[in-house]
Amino acid sequence: MKFNWGHGIVLVIVCGVIGFLSLVFITTRERIDMVTDDYYPKELKYDNQIEKQKNYNALSQKVQVNIDGVFEISFPDNIANAGSIKGIVHVYRPSDKSLDIEEAIKLDEHYKMRIPLSKLKSGKYELIIEWQANGQPYLTKQDVFID
Repeated sequence: MKFNWGHGIVLVIVCGVIGFLSLVFITTRERIDMVTDDYYPKELKYDNQIEKQKNYNALSQKVQVNIDGVFEISFPDNIANAGSIKGIVHVYRPSDKSLDIEEAIKLDEHYKMRIPLSKLKSGKYELIIEWQANGQPYLTKQDVFID
């Protein structure tokens, strides 16, 4: 049997269909995590986030992050006493929602909060801190890399 144009066209069409079906199969098995489950209501409050970030940017001292055996977050000590700073620390893992951590802010007398590194796997995280001191709301975001 001789290979001709008809056989070539059929072969190209069959390979194309197999490739297309393979892509459909692969993409339907891919896990897609949203940033947050209630994305739309949070976007409606985006102006509030911008205002909180402006308040944070106006601070003379910023939040410091140190990773040395423990994930340590140091808050500014010139705006309020440690007990009056309230809020949430969200350690967001973009690649896997199950690795996210959300904790209420609990500061020691040195204005520091610690999260054990055993709770975090190595990789990139986004640290989102939403907090309030003396009735003033603040928001900061920064990327953190865990080895």
